[in-house]
Amino acid sequence: MTEAQASRITVAERERALEQLSHHLGTGRLSLTEFDERSAIAAAATTKGQLAELFVDLPGITPAAPQVHTDNRLRQLSTIAAVIAIIAVVLAVATGNWLWLLAGTGVVVVFLVERLR
Repeated sequence: MTEAQASRITVAERERALEQLSHHLGTGRLSLTEFDERSAIAAAATTKGQLAELFVDLPGITPAAPQVHTDNRLRQLSTIAAVIAIIAVVLAVATGNWLWLLAGTGVVVVFLVERLR
């Protein structure tokens, strides 16, 4: 077994293999019994080699992993907006002046509009 085949698989790779097996079941390439057996093996698989063995007699290859975007821009913006909103509420409660809440909401809206352009 090569080093690539011995490398451990991710949950996403296991799920893709199960989806591919489902596709082959749907197209009639696998019987229900074969699908059950191969699905059990795929669910228990820990290496790429174990998954590859499931597809040696089937056409096509398991689709490539979807690219994961590491751009967390929206998450960062929503965190900043939440912090601004919390500060506005705290200031409104502490001072008794509820205009802080209105000002905080305005700042959040302007901030988000500017950043999402």
